[in-house]
Parts: sequence; structure tokens; C-alpha cells
Amino acid sequence: MNATVATTLAQGLDAIVQTNAPLAAHTWFGVGGNADMLVQPKSEDALRELVRRCAMENLPVRVLGSGANLLVLQEGVDGVVVKLDQPAFTQWTLRPDGDANSVLAPAGVNVLKLLNTCVREGLDGMCQMAGIPASMGGATRMNAGGKYGCIGDAIESVATMNSRGEITVHPRNAIQFSYRHSSLPQELILWTLLALTPEDPEKLRTKTLEIYKYKKNSQPLAENSAGCLFKNPIDHDGTRASAGRLIDLSGLKGFTHGSAFVSPEHANFVCVQKNGRANDVLELARIIQDRVRESQGVQIEMEVAVWGRSFEPKEKN
Repeated sequence: MNATVATTLAQGLDAIVQTNAPLAAHTWFGVGGNADMLVQPKSEDALRELVRRCAMENLPVRVLGSGANLLVLQEGVDGVVVKLDQPAFTQWTLRPDGDANSVLAPAGVNVLKLLNTCVREGLDGMCQMAGIPASMGGATRMNAGGKYGCIGDAIESVATMNSRGEITVHPRNAIQFSYRHSSLPQELILWTLLALTPEDPEKLRTKTLEIYKYKKNSQPLAENSAGCLFKNPIDHDGTRASAGRLIDLSGLKGFTHGSAFVSPEHANFVCVQKNGRANDVLELARIIQDRVRESQGVQIEMEVAVWGRSFEPKEKN
């Protein structure tokens, strides 16, 4: 991005703007390159103006959530990276419009913080998200979840903004949620409305702590990783097989490539050493895919998003 374009994008914009911005600290892997421009809008109007300007300059726009499901390659990314971490996008509203059992959560809301609030308020429907670090926008986009359920189970509606700054509200019956997927258009998610149910706060606290305990005892949460690296593939009988088990059966638990390694605790967690290389993670991911395909006859697909200036996803076989 040249200096003239950068100046045009930032001029008069109510936002925090940084050029050649390091992204490593914004991801759970803690590695990777820089963005041409990192923008943190302070209002919905500022976001609308930003996406309009980017569309006029034909610049790609990427949204950075909690960074828990993202690998940024060493080459960095072109265009604009948007981070919705200012108060306008991180403050949720309990019981909007007098609805006793709903929550309006902007895209930048920390899902785990919101979960804890819902537990205290006696609102059930978010416990399945315990131990899953995510922003509301990212969780909604990929229908984040696990063995206890997904965020889509609680969604009432979602608002998105297109490149012209126009907002569309999508009701639940117009959205298809499936494993790690939603049918929402490839637009910026503004907010998610959750439909919850009343429950005793103590029961919710017990339920949430049980899920947290399960996560803590079965996953390497202290390591630099992005959680499960691969989606669980569909088995021959139509059910989902465990990607972690397939990787383990392929003899890769504890396998190391450069600064990246397969966790000895959970084979679907690929971790990276401090000050390691993002590209080592991607290369290890491809080694894993090849080994699992060769030894188990199954093609596994990455769950973690990969950003890079010249990166193109490897075609499925």
C-alpha cells in the first residue's frame, strides 16, 4: 500500500490507524508478519466510511477477532485489517428492547466474558462456549463450538455490513449453521442477537466449570496454539471422526518441524515455540495432512484461517 492511499484511507477517520502494523501479538500463535494497515474504528459510522473507502481503492479488508483461530504468515498481509476492539463494538446489552432472555452482542465482544455475565444473570444457552476463546463476530461466522454444542444454537439474528456500508439483518431461519460453518454472506458481522433461557445461576456455574475442567485436562491451553488445527472429517458411516485421533494413529503426536510441534497432550493442537516462525506451522500442517491421507486414507481440512500476501489454500485432493 503506497503512502498516498494510506493517507486517503485514514484522513478524518474516527479510528486508531497504524501502518506496517505487527500482527503477531494479536494472535494466539504469537508469530507472523505485519499488515499494511491496522484500523480500529471507534464507531459504526467510522467502520462504514472505512469499508466504503477500501471498496473505492479496491483494497482487501480482513477482520481480526480474538486471534484464536488465525495464522498470519511471515510475509504479512496486504490491504486493511480491521480490529473491532473499541467500546462501540465490545459492549453488550442484556435484555434489549425489554426482552428478558436475550443479549445483543456486537462483533468485538469477548465471548468468554459474556458467558460469565450470562451465568451470573441466570441466562442459559452460552455454556457450550466455555473454554473457547473467540470474539462474537468470529464465533458467529464459523459457528464456533465443540462437543457440548455451538454458538448457532443460541443465535436469534445477525447483522452484517457490505462494502457499500449497507446493513442487513439476517433472521435465524434465513441462516444455515453447520459444523464450523454458517451461510452468512462474506460481509462484516456487526452484531449477534442471542436468544437465551432462564436458569438457576448456580446450576449454570456448575455446568460451565465442568466444561472448563474438561478443556483444561485434555488440551494444552498454556502453549502458543490456535486450538484445534483441523476440522473433524466425516467418517465412512456419516459421523465425524476425531482429527486428533487420526493424527495420533499416524504416529505424529509430539512430531516437530522447525519451531512448530504437534502437542503431546492433544494431537489436533499444533503449537509453536516462542519467537518461532508462522511458516513452520503451515508446513507442519501440510506434513500432517499428507501423513494422515497416506496412513489413514482420510483428507483432513484446516480449521484455522491462514492469512498471507501470496497465500492460496491448498486444493483438496
